[in-house]
Amino acid sequence: MKKKFLKLFALIFVVALALTGCATVSNVYDESGNPIYYDEVVHFGGQVAKIGNYLYYANGYTDASSDEFDYDKAKQSGYLARIDLSKSFEFDENISSDLKNDTSPKNIEQVSDKFVGYKNQDMFVLGSYLYFTSTNTHKTSSLENDYSRISLFRVGFNGDNLTEIYTTRYDDKSEISVQKGSDGQYYYVICAQNSAEKYELSSIKIGDEIGERKVLAENIESYAIADEKAHIKNVVYTTTNEDGKIEIKAVDFASGEISNFFYPEKYEITILDRAGDYIFYTADKPNADIEVFYKDLTNSDTNFDGANRFYSADSISDVMSVEEGYTFLSSSGALVYKTLNGNAKVLLESDNTFDVLYEDNGWIYYSSSTEINRISVIDKTIENVVTMTEIVSGTCGYSDGYIYFFAKLENQQEDSTDKNYYLYRASLDGTMNYQLIGKTI
Repeated sequence: MKKKFLKLFALIFVVALALTGCATVSNVYDESGNPIYYDEVVHFGGQVAKIGNYLYYANGYTDASSDEFDYDKAKQSGYLARIDLSKSFEFDENISSDLKNDTSPKNIEQVSDKFVGYKNQDMFVLGSYLYFTSTNTHKTSSLENDYSRISLFRVGFNGDNLTEIYTTRYDDKSEISVQKGSDGQYYYVICAQNSAEKYELSSIKIGDEIGERKVLAENIESYAIADEKAHIKNVVYTTTNEDGKIEIKAVDFASGEISNFFYPEKYEITILDRAGDYIFYTADKPNADIEVFYKDLTNSDTNFDGANRFYSADSISDVMSVEEGYTFLSSSGALVYKTLNGNAKVLLESDNTFDVLYEDNGWIYYSSSTEINRISVIDKTIENVVTMTEIVSGTCGYSDGYIYFFAKLENQQEDSTDKNYYLYRASLDGTMNYQLIGKTI
């Protein structure tokens, strides 16, 4: 799954602001009794993180974009929680075996009361910290709430040392990515809106110490950030200069080094996406239909010349490298698989309503409002992972053979008033029934 993550205002320049608070749960140790420390970033899809024997997760989910959103109410169920997976789940003695799948396990611990269960949630581990996102709670200059902005936090595994790193604007064209730079250090790479139509690129070094945010480029029109499979750690982007001409540049988010690219004068170039070291872009050529092309960034050629045609369409999105090729969403919304020079194969038709989650061993996991399924890019075999009454489509995490997702409670009494979404899990291959993980109110 492509998780789209960061793209300002005096009130939200809050970098490395330490928040008060004491440890809320015990620390996490390895088998030798030493505190767990991660030298590299470990990511679990976004909604969960496995640290030692503990699963960290957003207990519940609330739509933060709703006009009725109430932060204080939402965090009552959507707080940061954890549970020890090395122990069998325990339930109250009066819970019958046929109701345990729909019952919250005992020994769920609250790590932080920050609200984390929402659409733009993402979490990962690095060093001695869990990094996560939350909705902005800073007031605007008119003393109003703006929950569309995203705040980046980190917290110790025991709930101590909660720190706000940065808060930014965020919309559908923004992206926050966590990448290892050319210097071997990890960075938040952020492209977020800084005006009505333009975007600003910045980076923040993370690790034992949090660096200051550095602005790398401004007035960006289209861009593609390196992913975890890229060897060249940069961001390719376009801007328009004073003469109205499009400029294509790349910036190393660790060193700040800028490279220039070129293209035929009569073309109009739009960067679409990136998978590894391949950039996908459209070239609007005179007297020709707009098509999608690709460029290999490891090639010394610096031209976006439209020589390598990839797909006949005016746009594609959510490109992922899978097996020997790539999956993407077409402009019509269909899920397509294609090698660089092979024929395109439609996996899912655009008349289906679905969200792509992620890829695993040649399977594309996707969700709807009632199901999570997976489809093979090789033979288009579809397998059901889980079916429930109402699922939050488009959000998930995965660890140790399980997929984690939010759903409304199943098998409720007709007079139940709990309409919240809570975290569930099911086996990745669909062989195990779902299990409620979140603690109900």
